Amino acid sequence: MEKKKPILFGVYPNLEGKVPWVSLLTGAPSKVERLKELEKYLNLNDGAIYIKRDDKVHNIYGGNKPRKFEFIFAEALLKKKKGIITLGGIGTNHGIACAIITKELGLKCELFLSLQPLTWHVQRSLLLYDYFGAKLHFTKSFELGLLKSLLYRLFHPKYFLMSIGGSPLLGVGTPLGSIGFINAMFELKNQIDRGLLTVPDIIFVAAGSSGTTAGLIAGCQLLGLKTKVYAVNVSQDIVVNPKAVIKIAKKAIKYLRKRDNGIENVDITKENFEIIKGYLGSGYGVKTIKGQNAVDLIYKLEGKKSDFKLETTYTGKTMAAMLDFLGKEENKSKNVLFWNTYNSNDLDKYLRETKFDFEKLPKKFHKYYDKKLFQCWQLSNCPKEIRNKCLAYLNHEYRFWKVTECKLEKDKQSIIKEKLSNVIKLEET
Repeated sequence: MEKKKPILFGVYPNLEGKVPWVSLLTGAPSKVERLKELEKYLNLNDGAIYIKRDDKVHNIYGGNKPRKFEFIFAEALLKKKKGIITLGGIGTNHGIACAIITKELGLKCELFLSLQPLTWHVQRSLLLYDYFGAKLHFTKSFELGLLKSLLYRLFHPKYFLMSIGGSPLLGVGTPLGSIGFINAMFELKNQIDRGLLTVPDIIFVAAGSSGTTAGLIAGCQLLGLKTKVYAVNVSQDIVVNPKAVIKIAKKAIKYLRKRDNGIENVDITKENFEIIKGYLGSGYGVKTIKGQNAVDLIYKLEGKKSDFKLETTYTGKTMAAMLDFLGKEENKSKNVLFWNTYNSNDLDKYLRETKFDFEKLPKKFHKYYDKKLFQCWQLSNCPKEIRNKCLAYLNHEYRFWKVTECKLEKDKQSIIKEKLSNVIKLEET
């Protein structure tokens, strides 16, 4: 397959060979689609809603991580590192992406995983980390995970330490992940110039570690776009705040200018973006009713026919914020772009190969399989002949009454619906 060089290198040729890069994206440029059914549902005036389909940017695992890893992992390879150390919650999508891409590049992967609410997504993720060859380390808290990962790096100098989400933490760490999203903005500008979409007034994006947000903001400023980035805080305030975003964006621009002083020294201010709060719920990874409703609505209107997914930790909450924004009369003429940072590729075939053998995992993770009270097929002890043909089987976000005609008796369906609704309400409180 022909390697597609970053558009950034075409605009600034002096960067090539000075900025580390390895070809990972198999679906770039990612498509831009117009969400016309959602526009009708929201009764927009002259406004338009687009989605940037980064969910298919890699053939195994899409989302925002492969864009970051093209630059971060290239630095690790350049420094002849044998593996990557990183951290996140026990169900982190960042961890799955890291495990998959390190395996692709022949690197080892060490994941330091801290507590988050127990869901089927968490159970599923742990099995997939192991399947793709990652080594798992349990930590009770994010802070302890950070300490343990630093100590591990101290005694394993041949490993590259990548911060949570591939973004600098409190300004410390490489800005290369954000450069992946500066490049992504140049990709989007090319699509604007080709008439695939109008210049968005606003880009909605999930903010988990701020690196993606910072890259999009920096890219807009370098391109002279008046587009404003609305970053929906779905993580901790310590990593998602104006000061952190500005610091990361400026660090990325400084990195590029050091290698090509012809790049404009644009300023990054609070006027270029907004951080939207109020959609996190009671904590990281906790489902909210608004988030789940947004996931269900978008699947019904757009995702089913276009084959893309949202989930309840990041993109569902971000979509909920966008729906509220566009529900206001004064915003119905806005041109809005939703940047899909979640993978839409099917991982079920890999999950089946694990045979759900959680005992292969380190013993500290076994306790996360004591409870199986989150999915309809678990609650009902659904027979194999029914569940194997059901779209809701193994799915960790969509509920059976939204995606398929359930073959169970009607009274049993009603009981399961009630139980699942109660689970979401309990998690939110």
